[in-house]
Amino acid sequence: MFRVEPHQLLFIYAGLGLAVILIAALLHARRRAALERGALREMVKCSLCAFRFRNTTNLVHPRCPNCGALVERKPLSSL
Repeated sequence: MFRVEPHQLLFIYAGLGLAVILIAALLHARRRAALERGALREMVKCSLCAFRFRNTTNLVHPRCPNCGALVERKPLSSL
């Protein structure tokens, strides 16, 4: 058995609690980034009116809901 003083036990519990919070924060950030990348894949920008909209259809050239023009699917940057 290990002999642990009360002040050492406090640091152990605090360290374990902070480690759990850190792991939860990292997993949350990873999940959020994956969801944002997925949402960005569905975003389409109209070349005529510059309107950005979400399109979940499998059409090669969807119609812009703002101006009605046919839009090409191009990868959008996150900037």
